[in-house]
Amino acid sequence: MSGMSAEIRKTIRAWGASADPELNQKTKSMYATLIDPPGGVIEAHDQAYGEDPRQKLDVYRVENGKSGKTIVVYIPGGGFTGGDKRQDPVFFGNVGRFFARQGFVGVCANYRLAPEFKWPASSQDVASAIAWIKANAARFGGDPKKVVVFGHSAGAAHVASYLFDPDIRGGEAVIAGILASGMYALRKGEVRANVAQYFGEDESTFERRSALTHVKDFKVPVFVALSEFDPPYLAAPAFEMARALTLRDRKSPPIVRLDDHNHFSSMCTFGTSDSSFSAPLLRFIAANGG
Repeated sequence: MSGMSAEIRKTIRAWGASADPELNQKTKSMYATLIDPPGGVIEAHDQAYGEDPRQKLDVYRVENGKSGKTIVVYIPGGGFTGGDKRQDPVFFGNVGRFFARQGFVGVCANYRLAPEFKWPASSQDVASAIAWIKANAARFGGDPKKVVVFGHSAGAAHVASYLFDPDIRGGEAVIAGILASGMYALRKGEVRANVAQYFGEDESTFERRSALTHVKDFKVPVFVALSEFDPPYLAAPAFEMARALTLRDRKSPPIVRLDDHNHFSSMCTFGTSDSSFSAPLLRFIAANGG
């Protein structure tokens, strides 16, 4: 059992598939009181990995005398033009605290935003954040050779570009990647206005700027997730990514469809009794050396 209550299941199903900001707020309000309180975790907020005010990250850990811990880096969404690693006292500290309590070093990182900063700035920021984390891993009890990067929504798009872009080559720097409900390819007639603010509108650049184009060139293990009530334009790319990984590896990748979840509720489950997302992620990390 996932731990989702019948009331939450019924409410999410009634709301349907959307990624609108109003649904984001309603979903987080419903989950906020269900998440474990923050006690027992050491938190180091707003560590600067670059000079821009957005180039900051938060580190979460539990002091237990152990070192060499796997580091899980979470890159949040926000439609390419917004979003924040700590948008309120609950989210997304719930993600960092969850991984810290599971014996990892948890990290939540911001990145520069469109329209001021365009492709590939955000994925370059993922690279800079991970380079900083590796250089400072010992301070937090982490192992710089055991980093997992995890992105959701626009964050997943940036993580996919980080992993697979031939100029960034992040897949060579981490042990695994987790992609949840993101967009991984640009196609004529399918680029929404907020996406164009980051990737641009020049159709001649779409193939080069699509992470899906470059999957075959990098062997990094990848976990793919989507929610039942993701809108179609954020659900379909998960199956495209799974297909590309299947062709690359000659076997199917780990892929999870989160039943009864919408685009926002999946990330709200971390730190609650609903393990439908966290349990398979933990198995994936363990299977890949984490």
